[in-house]
Amino acid sequence: MPFDKLHAFFNKRRFAASGDGSETALPYRIVTTCRSSEVAKLEELMRRRLSAYDVTYQGSEPAIQAHLTSITVEVMCSVRERGGLVQLVTRLAQEISVRSVRWESIPQRSARPVQDRTASRARHAAAAQPA
Repeated sequence: MPFDKLHAFFNKRRFAASGDGSETALPYRIVTTCRSSEVAKLEELMRRRLSAYDVTYQGSEPAIQAHLTSITVEVMCSVRERGGLVQLVTRLAQEISVRSVRWESIPQRSARPVQDRTASRARHAAAAQPA
């Protein structure tokens, strides 16, 4: 198998990865530090952009500086869906009120198959609806 990958690499062809792990949901954390006055706007932006994802945690807390707040979102997504997270981080970085954005994988959490996320998505969609 390693020789197949090398052969494909040197012949400028992509080596197709096995389909076993491609649909496994992996945990990621996005931490955004912004002005406290803009938290609601940014949370709404995140909620819209992450509506199709399994959001496992969302919260905000005051940052070290008095006028800043850190918004933390934890998301489960597959490798295929990760491009949407990159787009969200890029979009957040373009906001004037955002001081920093970082995203990272969460290694201590276990991965879940994509099929297990349907109920969580339904709960997230219901919570995002105005009452």
